[in-house]
Amino acid sequence: MTAADQRPKRTLWARLRFFGGVALIFSVVGVVGCVSTFLPAVDTKAVGVAAIPPILGPYENQPAVTTAEAWRTERAPQIREALQKHVYGRMPAPVMPTVEARTPIASTLTRDGAAIEQWAVSLGDLGRFNMIVITAAGDTRPRPLIIMQNFCGDRTAFPDAPESVAPPLTPVMDVCHNAYAQPVIEAILGRYINKPPVKTILARGYALAFFYAGDVVADEPTMAPATLARFAGAAPEGEQPGAIAVWAWLYSRAIDVLAADPRIDASRIAIWGHSRNGKSALLAAAFDDRIAAVISHQSGKGGATLTRSGDGETVAQMTEAYPHWFAKNYASYAGREAEIPVDQHQLLALLAPRPVLLGNGARDKWSDPPAAFRAAQGADAVYELLGAGGLDQPSMQRPNLDARLSYFMRGGLHGVTTQDWRYFLDFLDAQFRPPTEGVETR
Repeated sequence: MTAADQRPKRTLWARLRFFGGVALIFSVVGVVGCVSTFLPAVDTKAVGVAAIPPILGPYENQPAVTTAEAWRTERAPQIREALQKHVYGRMPAPVMPTVEARTPIASTLTRDGAAIEQWAVSLGDLGRFNMIVITAAGDTRPRPLIIMQNFCGDRTAFPDAPESVAPPLTPVMDVCHNAYAQPVIEAILGRYINKPPVKTILARGYALAFFYAGDVVADEPTMAPATLARFAGAAPEGEQPGAIAVWAWLYSRAIDVLAADPRIDASRIAIWGHSRNGKSALLAAAFDDRIAAVISHQSGKGGATLTRSGDGETVAQMTEAYPHWFAKNYASYAGREAEIPVDQHQLLALLAPRPVLLGNGARDKWSDPPAAFRAAQGADAVYELLGAGGLDQPSMQRPNLDARLSYFMRGGLHGVTTQDWRYFLDFLDAQFRPPTEGVETR
């Protein structure tokens, strides 16, 4: 068969793929519309399981905490120890990363005033990752920085997916490479599930960095264990770090190299994560005081949501689907969540007095938004003890973005929307005010 004979068949196949993709997109959009309308919203008035133990009360045979000094020197280390032993595994020891290359990236975004670089970051024997750093072209003034982790690799974060952006170093989900799937994904999970609103972020006065944590530990249960073994050290088998712990550790390694950049205001570095990345963002800040603010969006169980809550995803469901995320000890609490010695309000309290924003969706029952609100309520006393003021809002539906600990719940499902980013940036504007002289944040 000649090339001419093959061409019509290839053209027909391309057309079938196109129209099939269009049909799929419209069908999914229709389904999503129905789901958004008919999927029951969470009960915001229900009284669920409270955050226990009381955050400043007696804990593990230790007396109640009454001073800021006792919190910092006694209780906070105690909670970090419990979280590592029972939930996440041991946090890896710090290493000093090196930036092996900084490569300028040309994109449609550069025509809009963005200066884009790709940094190749080496962790020595522990691996490497690529990171995109975006600042305003020609602006050498230090800007506050937002660091993000993404789901599909760095290339999908660009509207034009430039070939000069390195692909992920480990396999990603098949849908990440499917051009026909992207509109479907965005219809289900929101416009900004893979692409941050770069132009808006720059216009509001921020710099941006993002990377795919799967470059170091693949988000795949058969591939992850071999890599995780590099980070285990001498930890007992049940306490060896899961992927969430290593991904959290990577936020800190990113800060190691970014904080020295004169374009970055190292005193105003915020980290952002959605879903599983929201879990790692919270954990990172619990172990790294350089993180000035955290936005954890729909992080669910193992994130901001109370483990002891009886609603939403269970420990069994999560550890069976994602056995590589947590320490093996965590899976032992499947079906007996009430017996776990530490809960997520204690994780949130470790972030005090720093600003924390918890984002949620009214129909995201799997993430159990009310239990995240109760976790924030449970952590509030530490913010008060440290003189920062904590959760200052009467309900889930009335966020106070000026408060150090804030919670919002928009309508809709699990994902990242335009409305979400309004909340994110308004919160950072409020918390990072007053800006460094000469830097505008609005």
